[in-house]
Amino acid sequence: HTHWDREWYREFEEFRLRLIEVFNEIIKALENNELPCFYFDGQTAAIEDYIEIYPEKLETIKKLIKQKRLRIGPFYCSADSFLVSGECLYRNFEIGIEKAKELGETDFIGYLSDTFGHSSSIPDILKSLNIDKACVWRGIGNTNADLDWEGIKTTNLIQGYFQDFLNSNLAIEKKAELLKKYLDKIAAKSKEYILLPIGADHLAIAKNIKKQIDSLNKIYKDSKIELASPFEYFSKIQNRTKIKGEFLDNILTFILPGVYSSRIYLKQANSQSQWLLTSISEPLQALSHYYYNTQNKQNEINYAYKTLIKNHAHDSIYGCSVDNVHKEVMQRFKDTDIISNGIIKRTIRDLSNINGELSVINLSNNSYSGPVKIVTDKKLPDWMKAIKINSEKGFSDDK
Repeated sequence: HTHWDREWYREFEEFRLRLIEVFNEIIKALENNELPCFYFDGQTAAIEDYIEIYPEKLETIKKLIKQKRLRIGPFYCSADSFLVSGECLYRNFEIGIEKAKELGETDFIGYLSDTFGHSSSIPDILKSLNIDKACVWRGIGNTNADLDWEGIKTTNLIQGYFQDFLNSNLAIEKKAELLKKYLDKIAAKSKEYILLPIGADHLAIAKNIKKQIDSLNKIYKDSKIELASPFEYFSKIQNRTKIKGEFLDNILTFILPGVYSSRIYLKQANSQSQWLLTSISEPLQALSHYYYNTQNKQNEINYAYKTLIKNHAHDSIYGCSVDNVHKEVMQRFKDTDIISNGIIKRTIRDLSNINGELSVINLSNNSYSGPVKIVTDKKLPDWMKAIKINSEKGFSDDK
């Protein structure tokens, strides 16, 4: 596997150049049967970023996914579950699953290995999407590897997802010594089978990996290592420890709790963009289309969600990236707001053309009885007792 951040200590476009190099190696290794399978970090944005540059590889990717040798989804971008709204988290999964299915994927694991804790809402979201498996790490505390999280078959990765000993420039005996320490720690929390992800942030698979595994198996006397997918691991586990609730216990893992309060302006911009899109723009156009048969703008709404959710990639929303990355993040928030406001203006225009009627729609959760600001080029009836605030000149939004 590899863990893929779209942006972090380098800008998105620099990371994409690296993505292309890494993914080309992965495709080659799968086609040459050097790997039985590859798990692509539980998200689809990286595949989309790659295909945008190399569309000629699309059929190859579809073939590998159909053969269940390349596994993708269900996230669109791997997001933190405490810094984004429940609606956006659900849409993140929804967009990722749609893209994954379009490419041929049929089965999913809620892959939450690098989020700094886990919301109690995750099991309900996964169940609503017919996902019955999850992988977790940070925040899960001192517990067993194989868990039942309120009906979700869950695997605690114990030692994380970033083990890359096989890529290191060490003798195989030294690699075996280092790896054994991790295997023993996982085995202490597991039963007959243990799961150790092989790979690390932004790296391709190790060279001669099958040969290295064969050499390790000659050294180890009490265990056998097999290259396999996490789906195969899930199929073998029978007994699980029941857990429930949210998880923020990092007694056995390192965590960066400061990310929740770093670069607060990002969190504020995200809240504003989420509110404008999910509470105003989308419901307003949905009401307009449903009740008055105006043009459906859901495609534009979906595009806005994708733009917004790209900022929910955990290192982007955490505020722990370099300055240039956060400038790009802020621009995406601005772009999302431009789309949302544009849809709002056009929906109001469409509604105002219906029988010349005046409509006031309250999209909040609370009743309201105060003054309402109206922008119009028509004379308002006397019974409204309207007060003219000012006159404006500018370009019309009429067709």
